[in-house]
Amino acid sequence: MAIEAWDPKSRRWILYQSEAEHSADCQSHPYEKIPRRVFLDTNVVNLLVTSAEQVFEQAQISEEVDNTRAEDIEALMHVFQVGARAQWDLVASQKTIDEIVLTPNVSDRQDLLDYALELLQPRDDDCVFAEDFGRRLMGTRFVSALPDLADQMLIGNAVGYGCDAFCTRDRRTIVKYRDKLPHLPLRILTPLEWWRCVRPWAGLFV
Repeated sequence: MAIEAWDPKSRRWILYQSEAEHSADCQSHPYEKIPRRVFLDTNVVNLLVTSAEQVFEQAQISEEVDNTRAEDIEALMHVFQVGARAQWDLVASQKTIDEIVLTPNVSDRQDLLDYALELLQPRDDDCVFAEDFGRRLMGTRFVSALPDLADQMLIGNAVGYGCDAFCTRDRRTIVKYRDKLPHLPLRILTPLEWWRCVRPWAGLFV
């Protein structure tokens, strides 16, 4: 089931059915809370590349795609449609590259690397700091609730890069534990939650 309704006559997405619904969403997701600098987890980079037609060209999502994946694809499509004009910063790290290198399929691996390298910050002092910060944060009380050390490091990288959100599809080992990470200076969001932050204000950018 689609997240938003498509109107074939106007060829536009109908985000709200009433002004009251829109106003309620504006109060729930204030403009100043829109993430401006977002770190993309490796699984999100993967989805952007493997579903590029759906995300960037709004091609139809196959009915064979499971509901969660389809939801993530559509949410990212809406976010990137708005973000094309909003000019938010998207970030990946060297750790992201290291994980992508392990992709078995050679063609997929190269496509993923090409996209991730576009997101990778220039190799400067800030980059070195972010990577070092990720390593130093591993195992500390700030992220120790996460069972996967690689996830701890990626979130540390995001903090080091000054991101205000970390977007992930990993509901099992990251989203599930985010309430146990109260001291992190960023939000952990699924693609749909990211879109929910943007949705009330989409008309300002599109």
